[in-house]
Amino acid sequence: MFSKFTDLSQESPTLDLTNDCFRFVTGFFDAISLSAPHIYHSALLLSPKTSIVQKLYGPQVNPLARVVYGAPTSWDQSIATKRLLVGPENVVWSPCSKYIGIIWGNNEIAVLDAVTLEQLCTLYTEYEPEWYRLIFSPDGHLLTACSHDCKVFSWDLQTGGLVSKIRGNKVLRPMSFSECGAMLGCFFSLSGSHEIVIYDIISGTQTSSHSLPGLDVITIWTHGQCLQFATIDLGSIIIWEVGFTSTNAPIQVASLPVPFTFNLSDGIAFLPTLSRLSFIHQGKIIVWDALHQKILLESTDIGNSYNISFSTDGRLLICANWPSEHHFWKESSDGYLPHQNSPLSQHGTTAAVSPNGEAIITYNSSELQLWHTNPHTYAPTISPQHSQDKKHPLIEFSPDGSLAAITERSGNMVTILDVKSGNPQLVIDTDMEICGIRITESRVNVVDHGKAIAWELPTGNCVPNAQVNIDNSIQITTFKFPYSSWPYASISPDLNHAAFVDLRNLYIYSMDTGEQLVDVRSQGWLPGFTIDGTGVWCAGSHRWSTGTFVDQWEIFRDDESGIFELKKTGSVIPLRSLPWHPSCGYQVTNDGWVLSPGGKLLLWLPYQWRSVKFEMKWSGNFLALSHSGLPEAVILELLEV
Repeated sequence: MFSKFTDLSQESPTLDLTNDCFRFVTGFFDAISLSAPHIYHSALLLSPKTSIVQKLYGPQVNPLARVVYGAPTSWDQSIATKRLLVGPENVVWSPCSKYIGIIWGNNEIAVLDAVTLEQLCTLYTEYEPEWYRLIFSPDGHLLTACSHDCKVFSWDLQTGGLVSKIRGNKVLRPMSFSECGAMLGCFFSLSGSHEIVIYDIISGTQTSSHSLPGLDVITIWTHGQCLQFATIDLGSIIIWEVGFTSTNAPIQVASLPVPFTFNLSDGIAFLPTLSRLSFIHQGKIIVWDALHQKILLESTDIGNSYNISFSTDGRLLICANWPSEHHFWKESSDGYLPHQNSPLSQHGTTAAVSPNGEAIITYNSSELQLWHTNPHTYAPTISPQHSQDKKHPLIEFSPDGSLAAITERSGNMVTILDVKSGNPQLVIDTDMEICGIRITESRVNVVDHGKAIAWELPTGNCVPNAQVNIDNSIQITTFKFPYSSWPYASISPDLNHAAFVDLRNLYIYSMDTGEQLVDVRSQGWLPGFTIDGTGVWCAGSHRWSTGTFVDQWEIFRDDESGIFELKKTGSVIPLRSLPWHPSCGYQVTNDGWVLSPGGKLLLWLPYQWRSVKFEMKWSGNFLALSHSGLPEAVILELLEV
C-alpha cells in the first residue's frame, strides 16, 4: 500500500508522514526486525535531519554512537538496497510487481520482496545446476528457471515444491507462458540449429516441436491462445504464430519493414504490443515504429551502450552505457524525448522496470537497488545532485587521531577536520585531481596522476575553516608516469613513498624525487602501506569471489646498488578491516552491525553506509566510511558502553 503513495507531489502533512514512516521502516527494516531497541540506537541516529520521524522522536534517541561528521540531510534516493557477495545472473519481476526473482551467481534461486528486498524463499533441486534465466507464470504462482545444461525446472511459490523438470537438448533462449500458465513455449538454439518447443508445465512433457532453419529469433511472447515470435529477415521483422495446443507448423502473420541494417549482437529490444524495435546503430540508439513506419528516436552518440529495454507499456526506454550511466527516454507525441541521465549504480549495471511501471530494479556484481518511478514523469525519482557523476570520498586520520583529511577521488578540495568536534579547521584548494592523501599532525600530502603537493598545517589557535591554495604549499614533486590512467594511490606514513595501482600493476614512487622505484604485477586495485612504511598491501576482489583478498609485499632496498625490490610475503582474506587500518577490536559484520571489542551490538549501518567496506578507516573508537548514495564522507564516534 505504501508504494502507491511514495513520491507523489501533493502537499499533505498526513501523506508526508506516511512517506517518511515508509522510508524509516524500509530503510532500517533489518535492524528493527532483529533488535527493537535499535530504533533508538541506530535508526533515529542515522535518519536524515529533515525526517519527520526524526523530529518527532529524535529527543528519545539513546545512541551508542555519535555522528561526528556527514549526518544525512535527506533520505537516500533508492528505496532499498541489498548487498551482494556474488553478482546475480538474472533478475526478473513477477507480473504483479510484488516479487523479484533472482539467480545468485549461477546456482541459487531466490524470491525477494519488492518493497524491502527481503529474501522470502530459496528454491532448491537435488543437484546444483548453473542457472541463467528466470520467468514467472502469468498468475505469479510458478517460477521457472533454465540451466546451462538445458534443464528447465518449475516451482510452486506457495509451497516451495518442485512442480516439474524438463530436459532440453539445446541452449534455451527466451521463454513464454501461455495465458493460463499451463503451457510453456521455449526457443532453443545450438550451433545454428533453432527450434520452438512447447511443454505441458505440470507433467513436464513435450507437446510439440517446430524447427526454424535459418531464422534468427529476436524474442517470443504470448498472444491470446498462441505463441508468437519475431525473426529478422532481409531488412524486415517477421512475426510468426503457433498454437500452444496445436501441432501445426508456425505460420507468418506479419512482415514489418525496417530500413536499417542490424543484427542480434546490436542489443535489440522488441516491444510486440506496440511493434517497436530498439537497437544500436552506428553508435546511436534507434527506436523504430514498425507498425507506422517511422522513427521514434535517433539519439546522439551515448558511448558504449548495452542493455536496451522498454517498460511494459512502452512509455519508458532505458539504455545503459559503460561505465555507470543509465539513459532514460520518455514517450511523447513526437516520439521518445531524453528525460534523464542517472548514475544509478556502479559500472556494469542492468535495469528492469516493474510491470506496473512504479519501480525500477538495478543490479550489478555488488548490489541490488530499488528505485520508485515518479507517477508524473515515469522515471526514477533522482534529485539533480544524484544526476551528476558520483563522487568517491577519501578519508584519512592523523596518527594521533586528532585530525582527519577529507576529499573526493578526482576532486580538488581537501577539508581538514577536528575529529572530536567535527568542525572544519582548514580548506585547501589543491588545483589537482586527487587520487591519494595522507595527513600527519603537522602536514598534509596529496597526490594525483602526475604530482605530489604538501602543505603545513597551522598550529595553536587558528581561524576555523581557513582557506589556502597551491601558492601556500611547501613542496611540489612531479612523477614520471608511464601511463595516463587515473590510478588509486596511497602515501606511506613516513611520507617517503607513494603507491599507485592502475588495475594491472602496483608501482612505488619516491615522494622526494618523483622517480619510479619498483613495480610489480597485481590483481588488486586499492593500495595501502603498513604502519611502519616497510611494506605495502593491495586489496581487490573478483566478481564471482565471495570475499576480499589482500596481497602483501615487503619493500627492500639494496644498500650497495640502491635498487628497490618488492618481495611478496602472502595473501589474506580480511575478516574485520583492512590490515593497514587496525580497528582496535571493533568490527563491522557483513550484515551491517558495528560490534564493540566485547561483541556488543553498538550500531546498525544501512547498506549505503557500508557498501565501500574496503575504505572504512579506524582511529581508536572513531570510524570513517563512505556513503555510496551521497558524495559525502561520514565519521562516527563509538561511545563507551
